[in-house]
Amino acid sequence: MKEQSAIPADRPALAQQVAEPERARVTPVRAKWRYRLAGFAVFLLLLAWSQLGESVLSPRAYHIAGAALILLAALYTLLLVARAGRANVTLERSYSEHLERLSESLRHLAYHDSLTGLYNHRYFHDHLRSEFERARRYGHQLSVVMLDVNSFKEVNDRYGHLTGDELLTFLGRLIGENVRSSDIAARYGGDEFALILPETEREAARRVAAKICDVVSKRRDWGGGLLVNVTLNISAGVATFPKDALSAEDLLHEADRALYASKDGAPPFRRRPRPLRKVM
Repeated sequence: MKEQSAIPADRPALAQQVAEPERARVTPVRAKWRYRLAGFAVFLLLLAWSQLGESVLSPRAYHIAGAALILLAALYTLLLVARAGRANVTLERSYSEHLERLSESLRHLAYHDSLTGLYNHRYFHDHLRSEFERARRYGHQLSVVMLDVNSFKEVNDRYGHLTGDELLTFLGRLIGENVRSSDIAARYGGDEFALILPETEREAARRVAAKICDVVSKRRDWGGGLLVNVTLNISAGVATFPKDALSAEDLLHEADRALYASKDGAPPFRRRPRPLRKVM
């Protein structure tokens, strides 16, 4: 089983992630002040040497001290150059990681439905073609399941589109929890969902579809609010390569045709009356 939607991190883990960069920032700040103090000390030594060195020291000691201070200034300059190089490397690495995270976020937005968190129509078609080619190359079976909520328009008409969106979000999570990690669950459009089941024969695909239909029909609480004690039903259509179709387009067409054939005898949307007493 899997959830294809993004799962938010728990609060303790999130707090730890926020605290770690704060602790890591303390060391560079302390190092910066050490470099400043060292540079100020070198400046004072050079100033004292230029003003008092010749009068206080002997000529030989004066030259030795001058050479030592020049060497110290050179070492400090090299240290600053090396530190600047490390800072540039750190900045480039941080920028590269930021671009990678941004790219990952854009990929997620491009291939996932924003409402349900499942894959979207575009990703479904791209993945269906690649899975079909793989199944044909290696002689595997491939099944497609189309799912549709019966009388969903009545939900929107009775409770409003915002409540309908909440219902679709809940449905997407429910479907994602009842497929394998190797399967692809997508929101095909509106109140339609689609599954790609690699290496799955027709009867196994029908069992997956029947399981999802059963789970949905037994659900009564759809996230609270207006959709409490509501009975929903979904219809499903299944098609399998190579028994039902010999191309990806025909496979999807056959699954869609089977879906609408199953909707003819589907029960309508209904809301059961609320009980008069509170159920404990």
